[in-house]
Amino acid sequence: MAFLAVLLGGSFSNANAQNTRLKVITFNVKSFEMVDMSNQVLFDVTPFADFLRDENADFIILNEMENRSSRQQRDGKYRDVVQELAEKLGMFGIFGYAYNLGNKTGDNPEENYTYCMNELYGNAILSKYPILSSQAMQLPRPTGSADQRGVLVTEVVMPTGEMIRVVATHLDHIGGQDEQAQLLISDKVINDNVPTILAGDMNSSPSSSAMETVKTKFDIISNTWVDYIFASKGDWKKISEYVKQSGNLSDHNAMISEIELIKK
Repeated sequence: MAFLAVLLGGSFSNANAQNTRLKVITFNVKSFEMVDMSNQVLFDVTPFADFLRDENADFIILNEMENRSSRQQRDGKYRDVVQELAEKLGMFGIFGYAYNLGNKTGDNPEENYTYCMNELYGNAILSKYPILSSQAMQLPRPTGSADQRGVLVTEVVMPTGEMIRVVATHLDHIGGQDEQAQLLISDKVINDNVPTILAGDMNSSPSSSAMETVKTKFDIISNTWVDYIFASKGDWKKISEYVKQSGNLSDHNAMISEIELIKK
């Protein structure tokens, strides 16, 4: 899929004219169900917005994003829960398709779902700044994988005029991580001339072969459990990091890092 121009309007927030310093969050939201499944009827995004709002992040990477699904309907209407959350946080939001919920097993040809607007599953990125372009791609799905996974690549022009890439992904939890990691270091995802942030649920330990592959192109900025924030080698330095406990919201906590673009 070619890059699609998004070109969203809006004003930039105040930024340091000398340095691009960003706060990045990665958070697996478990389809907004909550740990005790108490949100499985309303799928209310408000508690998640409340959890994230005070962080005032520049970018939020979200995994296990079920979007416009039948069970999320309200008053018989499909909901774009990515945009609902983005609006509550005053951010721009983009959804990255991985598969159609009607084809979780992958038994049917993907082209059957090309024009489906509902029953979507994948990743999302929320940005404080307008998203210039985006590309959603499916990751390899070798035999033994649980389901189809995807990667969402966005390009964003910062208030300083610098172009960066922000990438969201979620690797399989059963198998295929090595093959999926190979795509993450390909020129489909990373451009050596564009500073890049990669984040998400990798379902892998830092010493795994999949993460060793990713580390050939990226530095690990932060990691908690299987959730990571990576940065393209030599482009960023870490200022701070911490984990925010999510309580009943998810079976994952939010990994939060502040990073700064290295001037060259």
